[in-house]
Amino acid sequence: MMYLSVLIKHLMKKSFRFALLACLLSFFGSRVHASCPGGQSQVIVHIIPDSYPGEISWNIQNQAGTIVASGGSVGDTICVPTGSCNVFNMFDSYGDGIFAPGGFWLYVDGALVAQSTGAYSSLAFPFSCPAGTYCSSPLPLTYGNHVAQYDNSWYEFTPDSTGNYRITTCGLGNTCDTKIWVYNSCNGNSLDEGPPGTFAYNDNANCALQADLSVVLMAGTNYKIRVGDNLDNCSGNITFSFNYTGPVSGCTDPASCNYNPLASIDDGSCIYFPNPLCAGPDLEFDSLAFVNSLSITSHTATTCDVAEGCLLDYGNRWVIQFTSKIDNVGTLDYYLGTPGANPTMFNTNNCHGHAHYEGYGDYRLFDMNNNMIPAGHKNGYCVMDLCGGPVAQYTCGNMGISSGCFDVYGAGTQCQWIDITDVPDGDYRLAVIINAYHLPDAMGHMEINHVNNALQVCMHISHNPSTGVPSFTLLPNCQPYTDCLGIPGGVAVTDCAGNCNGSGIYGNVIADTALNQLDVDEYMNMLLTTGSTTLCNDLSGNGSLTVYDAALAAWCMDNPASNNPNLNNPCSFPRNVSNPNNLTGLTITSANFVQNYIDIDIMNINSDVSGYQFSMHGINISNVVSLANPSAFPVQIGFNPNTNQVIALAQTDSNLLHQATAHALCRVYFNQVTDTMICIDSIYDISVRNGERAPTFIYGNCLSVNPSGISESSERGRITLQPNPSSGSIRLHLDNFDGSPKSLRILDAVGREAMLIPVPQTQQWFDADVSSLTGGVYTVEAIDQRGLRSVTRLIKVNP
Repeated sequence: MMYLSVLIKHLMKKSFRFALLACLLSFFGSRVHASCPGGQSQVIVHIIPDSYPGEISWNIQNQAGTIVASGGSVGDTICVPTGSCNVFNMFDSYGDGIFAPGGFWLYVDGALVAQSTGAYSSLAFPFSCPAGTYCSSPLPLTYGNHVAQYDNSWYEFTPDSTGNYRITTCGLGNTCDTKIWVYNSCNGNSLDEGPPGTFAYNDNANCALQADLSVVLMAGTNYKIRVGDNLDNCSGNITFSFNYTGPVSGCTDPASCNYNPLASIDDGSCIYFPNPLCAGPDLEFDSLAFVNSLSITSHTATTCDVAEGCLLDYGNRWVIQFTSKIDNVGTLDYYLGTPGANPTMFNTNNCHGHAHYEGYGDYRLFDMNNNMIPAGHKNGYCVMDLCGGPVAQYTCGNMGISSGCFDVYGAGTQCQWIDITDVPDGDYRLAVIINAYHLPDAMGHMEINHVNNALQVCMHISHNPSTGVPSFTLLPNCQPYTDCLGIPGGVAVTDCAGNCNGSGIYGNVIADTALNQLDVDEYMNMLLTTGSTTLCNDLSGNGSLTVYDAALAAWCMDNPASNNPNLNNPCSFPRNVSNPNNLTGLTITSANFVQNYIDIDIMNINSDVSGYQFSMHGINISNVVSLANPSAFPVQIGFNPNTNQVIALAQTDSNLLHQATAHALCRVYFNQVTDTMICIDSIYDISVRNGERAPTFIYGNCLSVNPSGISESSERGRITLQPNPSSGSIRLHLDNFDGSPKSLRILDAVGREAMLIPVPQTQQWFDADVSSLTGGVYTVEAIDQRGLRSVTRLIKVNP
């Protein structure tokens, strides 16, 4: 086995490693399997890392969830009980996967059972598991009654006809709390308790604790169906039935006010204006469900939480969570359809990768002076019927809320909260608003009433002085929600300057009608000259303008939180997020005193950089150029002569990708050296992907120089040399020494003797040839008869 391991590692270095590895594993298959004792199977985890091995990790869990093996970028060979169900989990901490030709291969008793080389943040591969225990190995589903014998039993079904299908646990002898989920794909073997990520979902219908889901399925589409329980409530099997209940019937006339786009059979239900039933949908917020669900909990921020504005920063955050139940009490359905058919109503450019309906839920925290307090952001990930029974018809594949039905976002659902971690102690008003901008549905139907879309509660928020843990108490006599104009349920909000219904837009520095590339360019102009800070251009809210503000404007323009033209403030500002995982450093790497420039390197092991801003000490900057690949990282780069700052921002939606080692960033030219030390004085900001900033550090040493020939001396001795810098010969003069110096040496940067210079008896100017020295900074050292030491700096440049 040791020979096999060494041989495999050797073969991995060759271009034909994949083919030979397969042959080798096949050839040694019987010996490999034999290395595990009887009743055990051998599992080989083989990994070929890419350039970022530190981002890779994996584990194997048994069916009870116990980790039986784990590792990093190096694979392993383990033994598991033969036939036991296990899950191989592969993780990439950065989320971009293993770049080809790297990847992983999983073998069980010599047979390849899983492999991948694509982009991912995590992957799960069950092996040796009974069919139906995981989404990736579902049981075929047929019409009739079935017994789900696992805690979560998975099935798959591809209909041959588009129509209505019913999945139910009602009336079949079940007594525990059951649930039904339908998915478009495996979605990482999801085991969420609620509807996130589903195509359709039902918990409690009209039969006590049982689930009853009527859903429209499309012909030729493969669906994954999960039948299970609520929080392991069922100790035994679950009986359910699955049947086709017929084609979709409804009004098929697009001119009617209750047109059903999915209907293939007209049922004679069409109604037309001025029929009073054509009045419209009416979304009503369930205040009782909201108030009864209010609670405080902690939440560790994920990348998606912060990227989508649900949490305001990384680390442990304290949130007030609640349930939002939205009833459609109107006469018409509130119909949204699909993101493909109605793209302006949805945002698909988000961290989770699925469509968000914009403008659905809006959670606002105000102080008692009506100032809005940053507290997070909410999108509707899916708008669907959750009432069950024959009324429900809308799913994540065809969104809406039927008249007489409801949608629910349960407490604890992603972003179903406000972030109060940094909210100061005091009294506040929490407003929860549905369809806050009074948008029509996909059929153009407006709600008939907007006053019932909003709920407002007043609360006192305080923090424990010793632990920092927040708490809240509801205050009595809180008035119903009104907008800043005093209109009940109104849509007026304050703009970035604090003006009610004002025209100010965050980041719109050229004061036209929208945030665009001209604003990003103007941000750079202000940074490179002198720009004043205002409430509307300070996107980070920290009281000053940096490249982070310009990067936020570009990020908002390229990745708007809303594609809806009715929303003139598409991104949530102020935003000031420092990602602790993106620590980034700068250093001086080299100097050229003939052409007068300094080179700067960047260390961004975990961060994709979109912009940077730093200042220099010891030189006057005359020009700056980028050293990064211009096709991969095109930047607008310049310097501010008043502040001696270098400022650069990606010109397009691009980033300087993270690398495992330091690499060239920019070259800073100078026209004057102003000190004996050249340093990166301060890093003002480094902006990274997802509208975040990086914690920064300066590493390496300052560059020590003596450009004018002025000596660095002790109280007695003084060394003067000219010219400095020099490419060949120098002239030296020694003053105020106690007799002739005992030695005159040139030392390199680490203190090693690079040259010994003979000292003449007379203390006059004398010459020394230093042409043999390589370019760099050296120390010239003289020690007199009494042991007193004097030094000066010599800059040697190559001719």
